[in-house]
This record gives sequence, C-alpha cells and structure tokens, in this order.
Amino acid sequence: MKPTDRLAEARSTRREGAFVAATTMLALIVRIWGLGRLGLVHFDEGIYAIAGLWPLGPGGMDPLVIPYAPAGFPGLVGLAYLLLGPSDVAAILVSVATGTLAVPIAAWLARRTFGPGAGAAAAALVALSGFHVAFSRMALTDATFELAWLLGLIAGQRFLERPGAVSAIGLGAATGLAQLVKYSGWTVGVAVILAVAAISAFDASRRNGDFQTRAWGWGSLAALVAALVYAPWFRFVEAHGGYAGLMAHHRSYMGSAATWLPHWSLQMEQVGILSGGFAWNAAGWALALLGALWVLGVPRPSRWDAIGLVVLSASAILAPTTLWWLGLARLVFPGREASPGLRLLGVAWVGLSILTPFYHPYARLWLPIQALGWIAGAGLIAERLRAEARPGEILRWRRLPLLTACCAAAISQALVTATSGPTSDRPGLLAPSDPLRTAAARLLTDVPEAAPGLRVLARPPVTFYLGGRAGARVEADVEDLLDKGGGAWALVDVAQLRQSGDVSSLEARLLERWEKVGVYPTTLNLPTWLDVDPGADARSADAPLWLLRPRSPGGP
Repeated sequence: MKPTDRLAEARSTRREGAFVAATTMLALIVRIWGLGRLGLVHFDEGIYAIAGLWPLGPGGMDPLVIPYAPAGFPGLVGLAYLLLGPSDVAAILVSVATGTLAVPIAAWLARRTFGPGAGAAAAALVALSGFHVAFSRMALTDATFELAWLLGLIAGQRFLERPGAVSAIGLGAATGLAQLVKYSGWTVGVAVILAVAAISAFDASRRNGDFQTRAWGWGSLAALVAALVYAPWFRFVEAHGGYAGLMAHHRSYMGSAATWLPHWSLQMEQVGILSGGFAWNAAGWALALLGALWVLGVPRPSRWDAIGLVVLSASAILAPTTLWWLGLARLVFPGREASPGLRLLGVAWVGLSILTPFYHPYARLWLPIQALGWIAGAGLIAERLRAEARPGEILRWRRLPLLTACCAAAISQALVTATSGPTSDRPGLLAPSDPLRTAAARLLTDVPEAAPGLRVLARPPVTFYLGGRAGARVEADVEDLLDKGGGAWALVDVAQLRQSGDVSSLEARLLERWEKVGVYPTTLNLPTWLDVDPGADARSADAPLWLLRPRSPGGP
C-alpha cells in the first residue's frame, strides 16, 4: 500500500470513528427522549418487569417468564433494579442502553463487510430508524436481541474468515448469548452453517483445501460452547414444566404455507407504520449520505453515482420496505467469490425472510431482517461513493437492473398499502407511554381500604404497578373473574377483555354482578397496538381501566 493510501485510510478511519461516536450520542438522545413519560404498556413488558425482581427476593427467577423469553433480558432488568431501584423506567433503560449500543456495533459490522464509509452510513440508518427507536423505548427483549444478533453475525464472520479454536469459541459464546435473550438465537449458528454450504457451492477458492475441514471441525466446538452457555437455562426450563412443553407452546403460534404470504404482507406493512414517516426516513438517509461523504472525503460524487444514490434514497424514504428489497438485491446475489462475511449476511437474510412470516405476525420479529437492510443500504452507499468509475460505467453495473426492480417493487407496495384498508390516527414513535402507570395510581386511590380484596383482569404491567397490594388477585380470564369474583371489587383492563371476546357482550355480563364506578383512560403505544391488531387500523388504541364495585343484594 502506498504511503498516501495509508494516510487516506487512517484519515477515513478516524473520521468514521468520530462520526459513529457522534451518531451514537444522537441515538441515545432520541431513545431517551421524554424518559420520565415512558412506562409499561405491552403484556410482555409486565412479565419481564416482574421477572426482573429476581435479585430482590428469595425465589430467584420467576418461572412465569419461561414461555416468553429466556433469562437474558430479565437478568439485565434485575441488574438495573439493583443499580437504580425497581421501577418501570429502570426496566426500559435496559432497552435504551442496548438499543443505543446497536449503533456502533452495526457500524462495525457494515465497515468490516463493505469497507470505509459503510460504518458511518449504517450508524446513521440505525440511529434514526423509527422501527428500532420504537422498541428501544420499551421493556421488551427485542432491542437487546438485536444487539446480540449483530454481535453474533460479527463472530460468525470472524469464524468463516479464519476457522479456528479462538473464533469457534467466540462464535459459540455469541450464539449461546443470543439464545439466552430470545429463543430464536439459534439462528445465528444455523446461518453460519448455511454460509459454509454456500461458500462451498459458489466460491471455488474456498471449495478446496482445508477450509471445509476446518469450518466443520471447529464448528463442532462452536456448537458445544453454545450448548454449554445455554445449558443452565435449559435445565431451569426442564425443572419447571419441561422443554417439550415450551416447544409445544411456541408451535401453537406457527402458521402454515397458506398464512405465509398474508403474514409477510402484514409485516411489510408494519415496517412502514413503524418507520415514523417521511421526516424520520429523510433524516436517516440524509445523515447516512453526509456521513459517508465526509468519511471518504469525496468532494462531489460523479453524476451517475449521485443519480443512483438519489433514486435509492428517495425510494427508501417514500417506501421504508425498500430496506428488505435492498437485502435481496445486495446480500443474496453478491456474485461468485464473494467474501465469507457477505455470504453469511446473504444466507441470514434468506433464512429469516423465509422463517419469520410462518410465525404470528408480530412486528418486532422483523427487527433482525431490518438490521440486514441497514447493512445492505450502508454497503451500497459506501460502494457507490468509493467507485472511481468513468461516467456511464454505473450503467453497466450488473446489479443495477435488479436494484431498479427492487426499488420499483417497494414503491408499488407502499402505494398499494397507502390506498387500501381503513386509516386511523396512530400514536407517534416518541409519544408518552405512561398512561397505564398514571391510571393504575389513580385507580388505587379510589379503592376503599376496607374493600375485601381486589380481583384483577388486566395486563401484567397493571399487576406490576399494583406493587403487591394486599388482597389483589389476578384472574386468568373473564370467566374466572365471573366465577370467583364473590363480593370483591374488580379491576378490568379493556385491552385484556378484548382478548376474551366481544367487549360489549362481556361488559353486559360483568355489569350484572358489578357496577362501574370509575373509568381511567389509557392508550396503547404503537408497537403494542400492532401486536393486538397487526394492521393497526381496525380498532382504537384506547384501552381504559374499569373499577367495578359489587352490586348490593337486591340492587338494580
């Protein structure tokens, strides 16, 4: 390498590091915005907040969490409680922290895959991704899993580049840790296995020699390490109901070939809903382009490169699903003799894109695929700005027709979504999420001290906010409440009531036994609304709490 090239590389590295650091701070500001007005809303958030109490009592981890997630996220919540005290904000701060750390880790993955400039672009796309911001402000596993997933891909790339004892241990540890955060963490290891197969099929330089022997041999060590890391949780599950029961529970959420396309369509629609709209998308892509330009020291891109980047950015701003199509265009078809790291990202994209729509269409499950879209988009930006091509050479770029088709497909999809189905006012990504905490506090002050117990039919966050109030009993469903209510007062969460059937008919049955003495308005935030109603367009985000008093004998 020439001295001038080394200087240029050192300068770009320093600039990229500074840009990523500044973008990480921006990401933290966005994710922590209005921290005092954040609270628990989602059903699962309450489960994790309660399970996070494990270091504060004698019982350890609550087995109640087993169907929802392994111990990784509740374990971090427990540590946050030890540092900050038990509260909803402490649990949410775990996601804020891991969501912020995803920015430099995504930048690292993009730069080591696509070279200088890609790290800056990826950092900007993650920092201002409305999709990622939404889940980084909730006490859910997803932001933490995203961080573990990205670290797992980096460990997988290192293993594929140099299969050996050290890289195998790193890969195994990363896979095991991802599995401890979410039950789908095994996909990291499977992606590496599929990448080895893809390399042997398409890359002749690694098909022969000792690469295959070393990859499969040391891969066995990685699998052993992953199993050892995950083994304590496996034993815990076996001791509390058994792993077979857990797998049966998760299979109940699986769809069929007939549901795959509708689920895929819903999740692609959710990408647009959670993107934050034009302003968020424009800010992210503008910052990505400016960051890559500054890092690479490109005074002005060529006319054709500029046109290509403008078209790409415009498509991604108008149609957020462009990121999925970019993964198809850039990761899946890299050509022969691609780098092992790029092969890994390609097979990971294919595998997740096929598997995810088979599960129930929860928006948050799309987050790892969205991450691969960030990396693909960052790679395209950096490659085009680094290209020292003659004018018009981009026209002969072999991927141009595919990229053009993908952008057209994304825009067409966005137009169809915009013109079909009912529309409604949806909460903003940075909207306060504490109405449930406020409502629960008001409700408790209205329950007489002498009232015999309190029957609760509500999301687990309400149980968390009740804080162990003496006499409170959580009912599994409305039938249990009706059967066992006795003469007790009742707290009913309309969001939970909806899961049991028609609200109007259930309300009529409840009012035969109780009278409504208080209504406490709450709203679902956008990610929770999408879980309850994947299209977020058929019902209101309102989910009030009702305080019910038993009717007196002989009363109306």
